[in-house]
Amino acid sequence: MLLAMRRRRIKVFVETGLENIRYLTGFTGSSAFLIMSEKKSTLLTDSRYTSQAREEVKKHGFTVKIYKKEVFSAIATEIKKLSFTGSVGVDGSAMSYVAFGKLKAALKPIRLRALPNITGPLRMVKEGAELELIKKAASILEGGFRRARRFLRPGAVERVVARKVEDYFVSRGAEGVSFESIVASGHRGALPHGKASEKEIQRGELVVMDMGVSYKGYCSDGTRTFAVGKATALQKKIYRIVKEAQLSAIEKISDGVSASSVDSAARTHIRKAGYGKYFGHGTGHGIGLAVHEGPGLGPKSTDVLTEGMVVTVEPGIYLPDWGGVRIEDMVLVKKEGCELITNSPEKLLCI
Repeated sequence: MLLAMRRRRIKVFVETGLENIRYLTGFTGSSAFLIMSEKKSTLLTDSRYTSQAREEVKKHGFTVKIYKKEVFSAIATEIKKLSFTGSVGVDGSAMSYVAFGKLKAALKPIRLRALPNITGPLRMVKEGAELELIKKAASILEGGFRRARRFLRPGAVERVVARKVEDYFVSRGAEGVSFESIVASGHRGALPHGKASEKEIQRGELVVMDMGVSYKGYCSDGTRTFAVGKATALQKKIYRIVKEAQLSAIEKISDGVSASSVDSAARTHIRKAGYGKYFGHGTGHGIGLAVHEGPGLGPKSTDVLTEGMVVTVEPGIYLPDWGGVRIEDMVLVKKEGCELITNSPEKLLCI
């Protein structure tokens, strides 16, 4: 982090994003501000977290201060103690405009600069302990999809199915879900973000389930598409095209490969099959402390894949008034090729 600051000629940097603070310090509370400099790095939090903060951040070498007055005045006081020349940088992707104005006023005459997210890129490459937590979150998620087969029956309500699977996640050690669960049956499957509703699942429908788990702060994310009853020829065809597109993208993944080329591999396959206009979103995204983080696997992405990144690969086809198919797996980028963290069925699973 200090190297990233030096590159931007910043002597002091203020981080307010809680996920970034957790990554840098190990602190898991809901209120914190991190002041970093060459001389000293201080975590500011309130009295609720006095013991927790000192316990969690001690191994990372940060000083903990409990602020009692208005927080922006407290931040400014700590910064001015550093006696430096130059400007102060803040994470412009995490700090609101109002908060920026308050800190700017408290810091006068020191100049405050809003910078693009400089902590986020550091989080893209996962290390050993992070990978273990991500894989555990993925394992719980996979178990949930297997459990879901018990509940996907004609007459079952989408929201009830989602809750039963979520209860399973918690019973296996998950802190909770990493985003609001998507269970979209029949025509609702054409909605890429069709959150679980009161709709009853009918025989003959496809059901798209997009769910994720949070485990010790790290996330998983996956999508499965099921057929309730006997699948039609068209349902099987669309599933096959999407699965082939996903495999084409996965085969492209390796250290040094552009993220946009991975997206292109999936998108080209779907376009050649005649369904290009029915695949409108990016092919995937990074995942870690946040369920959506860098790199982005989309047609306009400028990211380059690096060994240790964990990404999702999730092409889909969405036909209005008919339904949709999306297949999503988590993949670890390796020096040569990649490793599947989750593994979706090759063929459409009929329940």
